[in-house]
Amino acid sequence: MSSVLLGAGAGAEESALIQLLHESVKVGGIFDFGYREANVLTNDDWLHAAHGVPQHCLLLAYPRGLDSPKQAVNIASEDREIVLLRVLRETSLPNQSDLSRLRAEDTDRTITNHYRQDGQENPPADILTRSLMQQAAFRCRILGTFTENEKGDLVFGKDVDAVYAAAGYVVAKPHGSSLQQVVDHVELPMGEREDEQHGDEAPNADLPDTDATITVGKLRYSSTRRREWVARDQQRTTEVHVRVRPKDFVAHKTAVFGMTRAGKSNTMKVLAAAVHLYAHKTATRVGQLIFDPAGEYAYANRQDKTALSQLGDNVRIYRLGATDEDRRRNIRPLSLNFFDEPQIDGCWSLIESFFKGDNRKYIQNFLSCDPTRSPESTESEGDKKRLLAVRAMYYAILLHAGLEAPQGWTCKLPTNTDTRALIGITGSDVITVNARQLMAASSIIARAAAGVSSRNQTDAVAVKMYFSDSSIGGHGDPSIDGMVGMLATSGRANGYKELRALKPYHQPNSRADFAPAIYGDLARGRLVIVDLSRGSEQVLQTCAERVVNEIIGRASARFRDGKPPRPMQIFLEEAHRLLDRDKFNKAASSNDPYVRLAKEAAKYKIGMIYATQEVSSVDEMILSNTANWVCAYMNNASEMKKLANYYDFGDFSDQILSADDRGFVRLRTDSSPYTIPVQIAKFDLDMVNYVRSETGLPPTTASTDFAPDAEIEEDMYEDCPDPDEIFARTSVNETGPAALATLFDEIGD
Repeated sequence: MSSVLLGAGAGAEESALIQLLHESVKVGGIFDFGYREANVLTNDDWLHAAHGVPQHCLLLAYPRGLDSPKQAVNIASEDREIVLLRVLRETSLPNQSDLSRLRAEDTDRTITNHYRQDGQENPPADILTRSLMQQAAFRCRILGTFTENEKGDLVFGKDVDAVYAAAGYVVAKPHGSSLQQVVDHVELPMGEREDEQHGDEAPNADLPDTDATITVGKLRYSSTRRREWVARDQQRTTEVHVRVRPKDFVAHKTAVFGMTRAGKSNTMKVLAAAVHLYAHKTATRVGQLIFDPAGEYAYANRQDKTALSQLGDNVRIYRLGATDEDRRRNIRPLSLNFFDEPQIDGCWSLIESFFKGDNRKYIQNFLSCDPTRSPESTESEGDKKRLLAVRAMYYAILLHAGLEAPQGWTCKLPTNTDTRALIGITGSDVITVNARQLMAASSIIARAAAGVSSRNQTDAVAVKMYFSDSSIGGHGDPSIDGMVGMLATSGRANGYKELRALKPYHQPNSRADFAPAIYGDLARGRLVIVDLSRGSEQVLQTCAERVVNEIIGRASARFRDGKPPRPMQIFLEEAHRLLDRDKFNKAASSNDPYVRLAKEAAKYKIGMIYATQEVSSVDEMILSNTANWVCAYMNNASEMKKLANYYDFGDFSDQILSADDRGFVRLRTDSSPYTIPVQIAKFDLDMVNYVRSETGLPPTTASTDFAPDAEIEEDMYEDCPDPDEIFARTSVNETGPAALATLFDEIGD
């Protein structure tokens, strides 16, 4: 392309550059032009006419005459450009000391006149002096340069390619359609640009794109908005729509930073809606998984009466302890049937996750007994009976722990003549027992097996299948000992009682393992919300880890088999607990599912949207590979310092630390050439119906599916007796060691 053609359309009325200046107000000119920053001279009259120039305001700098079609033709083609500036702070003029002196004198004159009692006043400053005093200057960041290509299209470079000593650049504040062009402008990210050198492709490079965008909010420069309201009335608003390219979020990492109540959850809903819209517009299956620890995604918001589930008919909800009524509403149980043989692998995996990190010997012995080995998989009759014995004791432990067996459930129990005599049940070598019979028989068998020793071999023959020591008559396979140890405890071991905490995971009528079921939904492009609001912290972590392990395991297997990956998005709340640096500093063989997710997600086309208020706790490898950033209010200067290492967020440091308006964020997406301050839109019925309309669905109405209110009961303090009463009962003569011990025991109960 000839250099003569550069910006050749700049002199025409339809020129993209002139259109960019169409709705703008002049506020000054550049008097100090550098490669990274520029100083702008302005005055109070210009600022008033522009309704103010707040910090972070976007400004346009251009050669004199470029805003006029007649004068633009006289500008050299290589100089036809518009430099995009962002206001950083106020700065000094060369004559700043003189200006400060004049302003001080004028202030002194005003104050003196106010308090004079002789009726004589000092004359005000003359017009020239007052005009001089109104001069001010801004220090601006140079974000880049808008020019036209040979087609007349607007293109953006992220720097300037010439700096003139006497530039003569006029500076204007854009609003309305001009500002909308600036905010809407995108540049395809590396890996997606035409004719670029091929290398490491972006994870979503081969996924289809779409012109459809979704509005995530409006441009907002400052917390104070009085002048903006006035400008809006005069059709000079800067509150233009901020739209995002949904593909930016697919198969990429997205960070949502901010304090609690800063609007992170609302932002996550908006992002989920954007990806949902992308999947429909491109006919691409993109599964989305949201772990919901507080019920704010699964249930409708009480203020605006909307929920994510209203986006379409491809939303699935899994809920801990789902009732029959929940099932009728197509809400699926986040639970397993521990007595269903097809689910035994998932159940045992959950138990292993539940006890992960527990180094007590009897727990480790129990975990070493693998009940998932199928007795039908071996031809040896002896091996088959041993595996049946392991599985029977496993089921017995669950029953003793209080897990309810399904109605009509039975189990095979291997015995011999002496075993049957011991437990008082007749039958063959393998008898079929129900839950009640198994509980009774297992207690007898476990006590007998635990009591067999070299000195006391009573009942050894009867229970030889239930202990391993072959020197005293056992069968030699230690896989049973840990099971028996959970039923016949010794010392301080809690045994089967440790498994009582598994009750929330179990439902006797559950028909499928929830982890593969969730993966199946995601593979089909559904939005899955896992409602964990009814469980404890341990329940939350265990369920989430099982699901993430299932996703990574399936994705890894497809990758090894050369099958195409299935795009998915995983939303992580409170990510500082899951992605902290300590986990990443461990050995590379770490099996932590979130470490694996962060390291391997890209090649599997699994996107990760993580929300946290602690930037420093997230490993740098994750931060460096995060494509999209949403930064809300934070009150910690050290966290802000960490954030300032990325992109240009350092320019917004003061505002992020002070502006605590909910939903007021700084947004940088993969295709955005500059960071934009945004007031994130509320995820409400209007947004839901917009997405439904775009996906061909009829509008919906407000939802009443609210989270159930907890019953408020009067606190009777049963768990903590009143110390006043206890100390009053304890007289001076009763303060010996025994009395004090009783006192502290009573308070601690």
